[in-house]
Amino acid sequence: MNEPGSPGRERIAALFVELAAIPSPSLNERRVADRIIGFLEDLGLVVHEDDTALAIGGDTGNLRCRVQGSGGFSVVTLGAHMDTVVPADDIEPVLRDGVFSNARDAILGADNKTAVTAILLATEAMVRSGEPHPTFDLVFTVAEELGVLGARHLPRELLVSPMAAVFDSAGPVGGITVKAPSQQAIRAAFHGVAAHAGLEPERGRSAIVGAARAIAAMNLGRLDDETTANVGMIQGGVAQNIVPDSCVVRAECRSHDEAKLARVAAEMVDCLQRGAAEAGVDVDIDMVHEYRAFALGSRTAVVRLAKAAVTELGIQPRLVASGGGSDANVFNDRGLPTVNFDCGMSHVHTANEHVSLDSLERLTQLVQAFVLLAPEYSRVVS
Repeated sequence: MNEPGSPGRERIAALFVELAAIPSPSLNERRVADRIIGFLEDLGLVVHEDDTALAIGGDTGNLRCRVQGSGGFSVVTLGAHMDTVVPADDIEPVLRDGVFSNARDAILGADNKTAVTAILLATEAMVRSGEPHPTFDLVFTVAEELGVLGARHLPRELLVSPMAAVFDSAGPVGGITVKAPSQQAIRAAFHGVAAHAGLEPERGRSAIVGAARAIAAMNLGRLDDETTANVGMIQGGVAQNIVPDSCVVRAECRSHDEAKLARVAAEMVDCLQRGAAEAGVDVDIDMVHEYRAFALGSRTAVVRLAKAAVTELGIQPRLVASGGGSDANVFNDRGLPTVNFDCGMSHVHTANEHVSLDSLERLTQLVQAFVLLAPEYSRVVS
């Protein structure tokens, strides 16, 4: 493999700090998307943006770019997402003792600006090196943090490579997610009757009481080694002295086993309905199967390629099963074998989120290795 070389640690650090400092909460990715587009256009590449923004109520669509090299077809697709969780408007990235963190009490945005940085700089290194490289595709999605919403609206005809990798998992570089669960999202809206809580509480029927009884009856947390359930949000009421006539509960369950997932989801729905009945209120329940599980065998071409790319860095590959979902779930569900690489980030989605410069440099090298080694493995599945 002809290694085009590293972009250099100062270049890596500068681009990551720039990208991390750009707020890009889900459905508001415009500024970071424009920076990505500008970066790739400076390399002479053409970026296409789809119509996902219109479909999901955001300000940005998914981005797709073909990096033309030797050969007439794309050997791999590389994926990352542009959005971050909130709060995302108070970010001051700093590099101390070789580790990036946020100087303020909020997320850093390492999930997923780490991957965006590595993919952009690896692409730049290959394009500018003058060395031969295969043709490959880049996909940057929106609203991944909202149940992989952007990827679910990505036009199927854009995923034309024989295999792919997304870079969206926490943990030291070298981890390769080959198994991830399905997720069922549940939204329950309880409807009661409002009344003054001090003067005539008897006239009211509390939507919050209905929700509370439902949640208390649920079996939540880790249910077994491949199944979890959680209630993540409760919103209701307008004042402490009013019997609340509305309450919304958002919950989820996940499992690597579809039959278990269906059973747990049904049990949660039963609890919601019983809780409403016991409180004398109504409940409307919406369910969305946000993404499906995938499991890749160790001998599949994309897993063998992923292991070879990690080994190229002198790191022992680790095949792992994840409890979380990613764009890889959507790609696999559409028939595109896709692994999810660990990116070196830690404590994601918290104010302690951080990633080291060493990890970011290794991740950039891993992206290059994955692309440059791909032709040998893509022939297996083309």
